[in-house]
Amino acid sequence: MSNRVFISSAIDEEKLPNFKAENQLMYGQAHYSWKIVANLYKLGFEAAGIDVIPLARPEIYQDTIAHKVFGIRETDIHMAVKPIEHLRSFYGMKNIFISGWEFPEFSEMAYDDNPFNNHIAVLKHADEIWCWSDFTRNNLHAYGLTQAITMPPPVLKDIFDKEEEIDNIPILSLNTTRRPEMDDVIPLRSFLNKFQDSTKLITILNPYDKRKQIKIMINAFLKALEINSNIVLIVKLVIDNIATTLGYIQTILSDHYDIKGVEDRIVFLGLSLTDTQMKLLLRSSEYYICTSSTEGLNLPLIEAMAEGLIPISTNATAMADYINETNAIVLKYSKKATDGAYHALHHFLPTTHFPPELESVTESILRAASLSNQERSSLRHNAKKTVEKKYSKQAFVENINNY
Repeated sequence: MSNRVFISSAIDEEKLPNFKAENQLMYGQAHYSWKIVANLYKLGFEAAGIDVIPLARPEIYQDTIAHKVFGIRETDIHMAVKPIEHLRSFYGMKNIFISGWEFPEFSEMAYDDNPFNNHIAVLKHADEIWCWSDFTRNNLHAYGLTQAITMPPPVLKDIFDKEEEIDNIPILSLNTTRRPEMDDVIPLRSFLNKFQDSTKLITILNPYDKRKQIKIMINAFLKALEINSNIVLIVKLVIDNIATTLGYIQTILSDHYDIKGVEDRIVFLGLSLTDTQMKLLLRSSEYYICTSSTEGLNLPLIEAMAEGLIPISTNATAMADYINETNAIVLKYSKKATDGAYHALHHFLPTTHFPPELESVTESILRAASLSNQERSSLRHNAKKTVEKKYSKQAFVENINNY
């Protein structure tokens, strides 16, 4: 591969929707995950000895003199890491487009008279398309885009030794019957101490993201509690803590998902955490539960597996690459048409997703609580080994060297 890669991404330089006035893309906003993935590719390239150069607006460098001023070499490669409708080519350079589209269907129409809403037409401009999963690659092949290959970024990060703690992180328990009060907020440590002997499940999600199926998750957990009261659920919210703060979660659950009730064994936290704090938070639990109906990669699940958590997840869409009966409790799912705002083109493009079955989620939670130490140890070991083999920095470097 070239020893230089120019990366254009949805990071600050391009004014994508929901940017702050000062053009700083923030945690919890739309497109934030692209910022994370772009940085992961950057770290992977650097580990492989490849120089990475940030590039804003690649489409403006069309003239030969612009190439000379910019110092473009024949061996240079341009990689675009951003949503499909924002992908742009660098003329005269090999172009790699990144795709994490999580639905089987792609747009073949210029909806709203915007040619960039035609997914297939945009992706045809790529010399190669690097997909995060076999699911996306196979879907693109079905549309005739045979230049699509599977090349996910290195997800797993180096372990940090910083002295940090999570004891005082504020949390709220489920209570949709009234507005939250100051006394409802307690430190995480008091919750962990109170339920230290309970089986702990954790998840990370944006509460507005319909793909995450939070209603199925919470209702299934409540049903499981009726049979086994010795379980707890920790929900790490992906919110910006500006427009949406922790105190809004009760209203979101009540108004958007019709979830009613009070339960102190379901808690929510909303603060942005450092990498070290996130590792500590994950390690406070035994299981990572994912009820997503469709994913392009699922970074939180992979990171949780790397920390030794046992997945409770479907093996649909991207999860098919790394979730199986040897390393996870696999949820049953159904194939359904999406209803509502699952993606930006939902008004025009009918799509399919694969939500888990409520009964299966409940049964899987109960199974998780009943597993022996030996069974847990085996699943935990296999989960770690699976993601280390597929998503470590070393795995990415090997893929690049064999590219």
